[in-house]
Amino acid sequence: MVPTLSLYSLCTIALWLPGIPPSAELCAQVPGVPLLAAPAKTEPHPVSVERLRRYARTITVTVWVDDRWSSGILVHRQGQTYTVITNQHVVAVGKRYQVVLADGQRYGADLRPSPNQEKNDLAVLEFQSPNVAYPVARFAPSLSLVPGVPVFAAGFPIAQASANQPQFRFTSGQVSLISDRVLQGGYQIGYTNPIQKGMSGGPVLNRWGQVIAINGMHAYPLWGDPYIFIDGSKPKPAEYQVMQQSSWAIPAERFLQYIPTAHKVKR
Repeated sequence: MVPTLSLYSLCTIALWLPGIPPSAELCAQVPGVPLLAAPAKTEPHPVSVERLRRYARTITVTVWVDDRWSSGILVHRQGQTYTVITNQHVVAVGKRYQVVLADGQRYGADLRPSPNQEKNDLAVLEFQSPNVAYPVARFAPSLSLVPGVPVFAAGFPIAQASANQPQFRFTSGQVSLISDRVLQGGYQIGYTNPIQKGMSGGPVLNRWGQVIAINGMHAYPLWGDPYIFIDGSKPKPAEYQVMQQSSWAIPAERFLQYIPTAHKVKR
């Protein structure tokens, strides 16, 4: 069994990750959500790729924004209320939100206020499921990641749609770069998985089926310059080239702050 860390321990971890200050939200217990797992290297046997794919399918949802879609992660359950994390750029111009689960059920969703929205490309949706119980994601800190570590990313790319029906995609790759400075939007983890439009908001998992980040930016973006650090500076040319070749994700430590919290951990 994987050792676990309380979210109070995560408060200490946050001190090591640039741009994530300890906070009451980060250091609070989350009812209904498994505790953050310890770094994956403590687990002796990785999960098979097929099991990872099946598990990723259960926690990855299609997020419909008006008549277009992207992806999201099922991260929390409290009673009949479920919380989905996706990207802010996914929901930015929408008026009507729906989520479709792995069983094909479609639910109307509400967009909730997101803290630090100007700094993190993250958004929170909630929906009610009175009749069906769904599994939610498990998490692991991204601090155990180094370049070369295998990672798996999932979502619903628009390019693979059939008759306007989203098709699930599960990709394998590895970490290519961990930036020591945070990019605008909260991006910090570069990886080689081929992310496509529509997979934004989907999970990035380690070999043990734990979510370590959220998809958000594919390699070689077609417009704009997303490679700007939060202090306004830009990477050096050599680093910029590596960044362009990578997909980019926001670490789990950052979006755990968005999960509904209740009682603080007793110290």
